[in-house]
Parts: sequence; structure tokens; C-alpha cells
Amino acid sequence: NSSPNKKQSSDFVPKTVGCIGGYTQGGGHSPASHDYGLAADQVLEAQVVLANGDIVTANPCQFSDLYYAIRGGGGGTYGVVTSMAVKVYPSKPVVAQSLEITPLANDTDSLLDAITDIYQQYPNIMDAGFSGYGSWSINSPMMNQTPGYMHVVAAMNKSLVQSLEVFDTLFQTLQKYNGTLLRISVIWYEFPTYGAYFHSLSGISQPVRAGSPNSAMTSQMFSKAALTTSRPSLRNMIGVTAGNSEECALANVELVGGGKVLTGASDKYSSVNPAWRSTYIVSVVARSWVNYSSAQTVEHDITHIKGAAMRALDPFLGSYMNEA
Repeated sequence: NSSPNKKQSSDFVPKTVGCIGGYTQGGGHSPASHDYGLAADQVLEAQVVLANGDIVTANPCQFSDLYYAIRGGGGGTYGVVTSMAVKVYPSKPVVAQSLEITPLANDTDSLLDAITDIYQQYPNIMDAGFSGYGSWSINSPMMNQTPGYMHVVAAMNKSLVQSLEVFDTLFQTLQKYNGTLLRISVIWYEFPTYGAYFHSLSGISQPVRAGSPNSAMTSQMFSKAALTTSRPSLRNMIGVTAGNSEECALANVELVGGGKVLTGASDKYSSVNPAWRSTYIVSVVARSWVNYSSAQTVEHDITHIKGAAMRALDPFLGSYMNEA
């Protein structure tokens, strides 16, 4: 519109890429997934440009097959989605926790033991309302990063006293390492709104780090049973995915399941991977290489050793398509 009273379209520059593409159409997880479900679960209707140029509105009443397909079936596959109507919720106060663990005297065995303890407690922590993201490595491929484990998790509408009680069992377990084998640091935060939490601790823009652009990665969803049934099996998986220090493998853990994600199976218009409805965490493991002569070795290790170890722990689930 060329009217001087109308803002030109060039004035509306998005801060970043839009979320209605592969993020939402592929499923979409966030720190709010536990409370409200996946991003695809929030879609009420969408405007879609079909391959023949038609512009249609897809919802449960019309073009319902297309509505089903774009709510988890994959981004950019069934048409070009130009807009979505999504559910909104009132903001709530948030309690968040930052946990960092680093080994003393290069004791990576104790670090992996402690990580196993944490993995076993994830379901209890998440059932209490916490979600978030973490990462760990015995020799991080990123510059200026020391071996160790870290996460930031948060819960909505929960007091600090209640939150401390949730983590009491885990911290009692970790106490045997603290100060002798590992250095453990815990910081608690309180935010008046979800937005304040997200922009302070979760939506932080990460600086680009120097390193190899070549990498291979694998991911696996884990159920509550896989994380809690057999500690030896869990410890073995963590040891295999950690690899040796020369491999510089990096594991990212996404505490984005449980809660409303599990109950979304009742939505007949959801096409997300059904494995999501049993998932508590998604684990992503990656390695990089500088010299292409080592690419095949790294890819084999990620696929047939580290990836296979994760699949063996929970063979009945799968991988999230956006982080396969």
C-alpha cells in the first residue's frame, strides 16, 4: 500500500526467522512444552498456499487433512504456510535453576557417574514441572569450554521453596562428589513472567564459536522407563556417547517432554512422531572433524556406535526429525 498513512512492508522487519515453518510444522519444543505441549499442538488454523497456487485456510472444519499434516508432519512439505492462528496463555512467574558440574583432577569417570545420577532423576524433576536444556562433554569441541555438565531448567507458577524440595533427592545424591571429585555450582533465579525468564536465560543469543564447520550428529528420544529402569545400562550408554577425550563429542540434552507433550496423543489432528507421546528427554550427540580423511570414521562412530548405544537403551522410540 503506497498510502503515506500506511507503513510500508519494509518497515516490518522480523527480529529473526519465523517460527511457523519447520519449527512448528515439525513439532517444535521449548521450555514451555511441558506445560502446554509442542508448538504443533498450539495451531488452531493456518493459511496455506498450495502447489497449484490456491490459498486455503486449513483447520478441523476444512482442509482437515492438510491441517493434520502441517501440525507435525514436516516443514515446507505440503504447502507454503503464510500465517497461523495459535493458542495463547496468560504468563506466569518462573523459578529457574542453573547447574554446573566440572571435574577435579580430570576425573571424568566421576563426572559420567554424576551425569548418570542426573539422567535418572530427570523424570521426577520433569513430573514436578521443570523443563529446559543442558549439555555435557568430557572434552568439549568448543573453544574456551571445560569438560563438564550444565543445564538451565525452570518451572512455572512454583515457589522457590517448592523447587528446592523437587531437587532435594538429586542434590543429596550428588553431594558425595562435591568438593572432592567434582565442583558443583547451583544458582536459583526467580522471574515475574515467562518472558523475563526466556529472554534472560533461555532465549539468549549464543556467539558464533570458531571451529570446524563439518559435523555429524544423531539423536534419540528417551522414555521414563529407559531413564529409570537400569542404572548399569544407562551408565553404559552415557559412557559410549561420551567416547574418549580425543573424540571431542558433545551431548545436548533437551528436557522438553513429559507433561502436556504426553497427553497430546488424544489430538486426532496431530501428526507429530507418536514417539513424542512417550518422550521425556531428547538426547543429541555430535562430533566434528577438520580433516576430511577422518569424516568417514566420525560418521561411523556417530551412527553405529554412539547412535546405536542410544537406540539400544530405548529401541521403541525414535528421533526428532528436526534434530535427526
